[in-house]
Amino acid sequence: MRGFSTRSVHVGEIHTLDSVTTPIFQTANFLMNPDKYKKTSRENHIYSRISNPTVRATEQKLANLCGATDGVLFSSGMAAITCSLLSVLSQGDKAIFLTELYGGTHNLVRNLLPRFGINCDFCQIDEIESLSLDGVKVLYVESLTNPLLKFTDIEVLSERAHHSGALLIVDNTFLSPYNFRSLDFGADIEIHSVTKYINGHSDVILGFATSKDNNLVNEIWGKMYSLGLNPDPFEAYLVSRSAKTLALRMERHNDNAKRIAIYLKNHPKVQNVRYPIFYERIPKCYERCPGFGGVIYCDLLTQERALKFVENLRIFKEATSLAGVESLVTIPSLTSHASLSDEELKRAQISKGGVRISVGIEDVEDLIDDLEQALSKI
Repeated sequence: MRGFSTRSVHVGEIHTLDSVTTPIFQTANFLMNPDKYKKTSRENHIYSRISNPTVRATEQKLANLCGATDGVLFSSGMAAITCSLLSVLSQGDKAIFLTELYGGTHNLVRNLLPRFGINCDFCQIDEIESLSLDGVKVLYVESLTNPLLKFTDIEVLSERAHHSGALLIVDNTFLSPYNFRSLDFGADIEIHSVTKYINGHSDVILGFATSKDNNLVNEIWGKMYSLGLNPDPFEAYLVSRSAKTLALRMERHNDNAKRIAIYLKNHPKVQNVRYPIFYERIPKCYERCPGFGGVIYCDLLTQERALKFVENLRIFKEATSLAGVESLVTIPSLTSHASLSDEELKRAQISKGGVRISVGIEDVEDLIDDLEQALSKI
């Protein structure tokens, strides 16, 4: 058999092995349609970084869960946060962020955004409702903060932000759209680390930003594909699968965490147990939450005690993630908030002996037994 022809291949024909040319692109189906390249569209799947049918279906499903009109899926939660902020902030703009934020967000705000000429200020949660928002473009908060589980009053803050012409962006990861939907109470953009409760199986890393304002969504989407922050389609498929069990999983997370929080509250070796069922007052917008998720924060007073506790756990695994079906534990001062100085940790009220527990969906009695045997060794 002779080799491939070395002659040029012309449009509308191919070379066979014996160098005979055969027309194959004779029907309209094979002709290039240049019109589809003239305008980038989320439904025109010409390139997977820009838009993908599996990703698109998942985006629409998650937007519906969040009570939004549309949303954008990202390669990570931090990608969703970064892109959302860069979509609405420009050089010279001012933004205010909670001091009590996830450490990765805190690092982004402190070290990257100022390089774009964005003026970033931090404010503690008990000061934010009285803070002047004049000239502020964005107010960024978490509905339930990481790791101290403090509520921010989304309803009050959205009214104040909109009165001043600011946008309210809410990271709602800790509550999930099953327990709370910030867009229903006036948030402009809601963000999720899909890695956490929405997926819930610790097998993907994705993020999501959503809104009831399609103009905001389209702006975020345009920045997403320009920056190359697109998600993997197979991971999007896994999330679409996992979201089907979100309600069932969250009910178990809520119930297990409530039981364990009460157990820890009554244990003599545990201090400062933080979980919303113990709060004397919660903002009105959270009163109808069916639960508060699976994360509990407690203080074992010293880092040495915290490390010994974590080392002796058997069912709870040491990991920096959370909100999966398996129970996890971590020390925030060494992981999620490791970039903060001692002074910043103190300001954020995060103890070096603080432990963040992510309660999974295992048998709750087994989990309590594991906590008991580990606590007995410190």
